[in-house]
Amino acid sequence: MERTIDIENDLDDLNQWVRQSIELFQTTPYLDNINEVYPLQIAAPERIDGTLRRRIIMAHQARRTNELIDILKGLVKFPYDEPLWYLIKSIEGCQDSNPQQIQRIADSLYAMTAEETVIRLESAPKLNTQMGPMFNSWLREKFDLLNIDRFRSSRRGIYILDSSEEEGKTFINRELRQNLKKRPDLVAKVNSTYVIGEAKWIGSPGGNQDKQVEEVLDFCRSQRGGVIRVGIIDGFPWAIKNTNGSVINFKAAVQVQESEYDILSALVLENYLNELL
Repeated sequence: MERTIDIENDLDDLNQWVRQSIELFQTTPYLDNINEVYPLQIAAPERIDGTLRRRIIMAHQARRTNELIDILKGLVKFPYDEPLWYLIKSIEGCQDSNPQQIQRIADSLYAMTAEETVIRLESAPKLNTQMGPMFNSWLREKFDLLNIDRFRSSRRGIYILDSSEEEGKTFINRELRQNLKKRPDLVAKVNSTYVIGEAKWIGSPGGNQDKQVEEVLDFCRSQRGGVIRVGIIDGFPWAIKNTNGSVINFKAAVQVQESEYDILSALVLENYLNELL
């Protein structure tokens, strides 16, 4: 994506919170520090019981397809990303009435060795699937919480709304007139000013990650009334250069870095809220 700002020489042209987040990424052990917000665990393999492991290997090597499929249906994971697997596994009659698809799946499995099939079944879970609740857990530990009645009546200090998804969404839409489909990740109040925000971890450019950046930008773009909207993004979009020294021009990074809205790392959220006191 073409840049309109010289990211190397004109940092002062950026939104101040974007600039602070980039500087944080460049001058501090950012990935170590962001672990406070997104505490990743060791990606440990999930070992299969020895007897079950042998059954999988024997059925695979003997090409006993129905037996192999039946065994795999009892596991949480499948050896590869198979779009029809949920239907085959969960819906009555799908395995028996769709022999061509079962054969295609079998051929995909037999394209691997039996040992490789087991290794894939035992592979560590994708850690990014665990990122969602981490921000909210950190938020609840970092800031003071108030139930909806006390939150509504508070006039001094920084507080986070402690509510259910539905209660929070109703408050945001009915009382603050924000017209949102879900409760934002951040619902804060600084003195008498309300601040709402969407939080995303963006680990790499492209695909669904770009879509999530667009969602945050759209959220910030739709400012309503006196409620402040912010985007809380962490990860890849704060990087400026690749390992070869060239400037990063991926869409997710450029859009965040050149945004006119208040987009910031969670690591500067406390400073941002304190500025509103």
